[in-house]
Amino acid sequence: MPAAPASAPDSLPRRHWLAAALAMPALSLTACATAHTAAPTWQAWPMPGVRSFDLPAAPLPGSGMPRQHRVMVYVPQGPAPAAGWPVIYVLDGNLMFPMVAQLVHNRGARGGDLRGASAVVVGLGHVLPEGSAEVHDRAARTYDYTLPYEGVGPDGQGRAQGGADVFLDFIAQQLQPRLQAALPLNLQQQTLVGHSYGGLCTLHALFTRPGMFQRHVATSPSLWWGGGVVLRECQAFMDRYRASGLPNALPLQLYLSQGSEELASRSSASRPPNPEREAAARAAQQLGSTADLPAMLAAVQGLSCHYQVWPGANHGGTQLYACMQAAQVGLAA
Repeated sequence: MPAAPASAPDSLPRRHWLAAALAMPALSLTACATAHTAAPTWQAWPMPGVRSFDLPAAPLPGSGMPRQHRVMVYVPQGPAPAAGWPVIYVLDGNLMFPMVAQLVHNRGARGGDLRGASAVVVGLGHVLPEGSAEVHDRAARTYDYTLPYEGVGPDGQGRAQGGADVFLDFIAQQLQPRLQAALPLNLQQQTLVGHSYGGLCTLHALFTRPGMFQRHVATSPSLWWGGGVVLRECQAFMDRYRASGLPNALPLQLYLSQGSEELASRSSASRPPNPEREAAARAAQQLGSTADLPAMLAAVQGLSCHYQVWPGANHGGTQLYACMQAAQVGLAA
């Protein structure tokens, strides 16, 4: 039997030394495992140039509970252009603002010749109820983004509807003056972007308040809502401006889009049926579809309308495309 290594202590019997030597790797592995499985020290993940503030929101009808809008603002690095920063207003800001702000930041923060134009990005979100596990407040967005019309009431889940004008008044009367006082903004280059109910609200803003924003990105807009009430607004909008043109010095732009999967009416088999929505969609289809809007609006002088289909995207999947298109449209010269 070979002799023990010279480094073995003379006073330690061979079998004890061998057992101790074999145990050392196990002890090392145990120490490593303990180090690697220790709880991490969590830290906030700040994004450059982003800040936020809260403003009171109108209570939901039938509820005395106070609520607040959360406003998230990305401000680019460096000096503003001579005309001020373009502004991109993003509905469903709790979810969509980080994506749009990051895309805009990536374009404006490059070095040298790669640096592109930039913009202020304003996320329009909601302060979530304490303990909420949701990304956004469904009840708040249902009220804020749906249209007023005679007889509008709660939806099938009991959520109040019809507050879009109250919400747009909040933007025009409270939010925009605050932002204009704090930042050098280009008021002739303002973009509003919305997806789904947010797309519905974006169209409502264009049809009832032309000029409040100059560029509008409405992705997968919920034209079915209210049996197509926004399509009736579209017809009234056309009737007002078909002959005389829009009452604005600057032309307006509308970017509409949908996903190929939602056009094919493919949805998750696990999604429960919604008779209320299906009936509203059938009624709205008699008035037109998202794809029909460019031809319908072609007669309005001063408005350019674009339509695009995103391959492979379903209704939820088009939200990412909305963010990418918002950054592109909002930064265009």
